[in-house]
Amino acid sequence: MGEERYRTCQKCGTINLNRDYCSHCGHIVNINLERKLKREEKAQKKEEQAAKDKNQVTLFFERVLDHKNPFIRYTAKFFYSIWVVVLAIGSFLALIFSYIAA
Repeated sequence: MGEERYRTCQKCGTINLNRDYCSHCGHIVNINLERKLKREEKAQKKEEQAAKDKNQVTLFFERVLDHKNPFIRYTAKFFYSIWVVVLAIGSFLALIFSYIAA
């Protein structure tokens, strides 16, 4: 059989056998599970913050690429592709300069 683990609840002091949550008050008593839940919550908040802090250019292209008017949509796709190429060239140049500097 499995190991028996006694965990004392930090909130009410009840001793729990092989449980993650207190049988009396429901507070979490498994420290590893608590840490895991906090890491997941922190990662979720970080993703939400990253979604909020998008660049204005990116937000503009996201809105325009789904526009009803085909002329505007295709023009936006054209300029967006140019934007991606410029970023790719800039990234490549940054890589080359950092390689040369090192």
